[in-house]
Amino acid sequence: MGFEAVTGQPFRPSPHLSKSRFIAGTQCSLRLWNDVYRRDLATSWSDTQQAIFDRGTAIGELAQQRYPGGTLVGFKHWERSEAIAETNRLLADPSVPAIYEAALEHEGVFVRVDVLARNGYGWDLIEVKASTRPEKEVFKRDAAIQYWVATGAGLKIYQAGILVLDTNYVYEGGPYDLEQLFRLGDATEFCQEGLEATEAAVAEFHQMLAADKPPAIQIGNHCFTPYDCPYYGACTAGMEFHDHPISDLYRLNGARREQLEMQAIESILDIPEDFDLTPMQDRIRQAVLSGRPWQSPGLGKTLQEPDWPLHYLDFEAWQPALPPYPGMRPFQAIPFLFSAHMEDSEGRLTHSEYLHDQPTDPRRPLAEALLEALGTTGSIVVYSGYERRMINTLADQLPDLRNALMALNDRLWDLLPVIREHYYHPDFRGSFSIKAVLPALVKGQHWSDLAIADGMSAAVAYESALADDDLENRGQVFADLRTYCAQDTRAMVDLLRELKERAVNGP
Repeated sequence: MGFEAVTGQPFRPSPHLSKSRFIAGTQCSLRLWNDVYRRDLATSWSDTQQAIFDRGTAIGELAQQRYPGGTLVGFKHWERSEAIAETNRLLADPSVPAIYEAALEHEGVFVRVDVLARNGYGWDLIEVKASTRPEKEVFKRDAAIQYWVATGAGLKIYQAGILVLDTNYVYEGGPYDLEQLFRLGDATEFCQEGLEATEAAVAEFHQMLAADKPPAIQIGNHCFTPYDCPYYGACTAGMEFHDHPISDLYRLNGARREQLEMQAIESILDIPEDFDLTPMQDRIRQAVLSGRPWQSPGLGKTLQEPDWPLHYLDFEAWQPALPPYPGMRPFQAIPFLFSAHMEDSEGRLTHSEYLHDQPTDPRRPLAEALLEALGTTGSIVVYSGYERRMINTLADQLPDLRNALMALNDRLWDLLPVIREHYYHPDFRGSFSIKAVLPALVKGQHWSDLAIADGMSAAVAYESALADDDLENRGQVFADLRTYCAQDTRAMVDLLRELKERAVNGP
């Protein structure tokens, strides 16, 4: 396929596309260009991102067993011709019921299909995702480019589907029931109806990649949808941003955002007085304009609601794709750590915690330690509804402890809606996350100096530590986890104290 530039200058030969490059191009053509020519500009994958990739690989290997008797097409990623030759040999052998990682090429697009399963009508094309939602459009686009390549290469594809984990499956122990563990979402119609659009996109990408300079693309929402772009840092290097961009408006929907962008309004400071905002968004605007926090007259009274002693509670949980213990479902949250600060009416603090440091089911020992730490009196201060969900989950899974656990729910007092309804500081920047709220109200308090600084990292670190044979490394990770979780509960202590002072002395 050859192209000529509008200027009449010849293009350089276009490199091969892959399904990952195709998906990158559908998100942003500059991302595709960078993937091909300027990969060094990408930010490095975090440990969390790498863990997600590794999980996808493991799920893909397990899914192959759902189509038994198949043959894996090996070879390194640069051994493209060898992989294609091996795939063609297997396609021609009627005794091969399935091909794993089939290598196919059509018009400069090379793909590896997770599973090609032979049926009486041709082949089924299966894309495996470590997810529970086969209906996601980005997954269907992934299947669509493979369908286009496969049919273009001469295969008769009877069905194209997205194979995901089924959250209705309850693990009973022993080997997984693969028929129940996975479910197949059909994407055949999407692939068939999108053939022309897929071909047009391929041609467009080839032409763009054959040009002598990258496309001029401005940053925008596409930088984060459907995935965070690894080149965002490079694209924004040296750019000056407004101190309070319109993205700081709480839950700014597409219609309002579009109206502001049509008026070339990028800063909250430039929003007209008569522009239609929600009450929360207008509150944020007024705080930004004045440069002062907004505080409701009812803050002080609301802060008197919880009963002494105050227990500040935070859970950390992991969500393994494959249920590790009987009674669990795919991606079901399993709490493995809690921190509880207890404050008496004199302001004295004590701290208790539980971390399950063995590769065994943590639910019962954690629940028992939780009940002992929280006792039967005093409000339990939390931040968001997450702790309630964890308690409900434990109550459902431990029937003999259900009544005691459910009694904890009656004592929960959520600090998040209190702040959202009664206080706003311009430095929140539109977020009510505790990691945005605490540094704005209590100077010098943050998570940036911690080895583990967010819940996803905590879950990944815990899962990795359980499999680590190095006792010193594992012990350090567990210590870092304790420190992180304790910081979350201490943050609530400091927030509540600071809010009480501001309720008396002003914002």
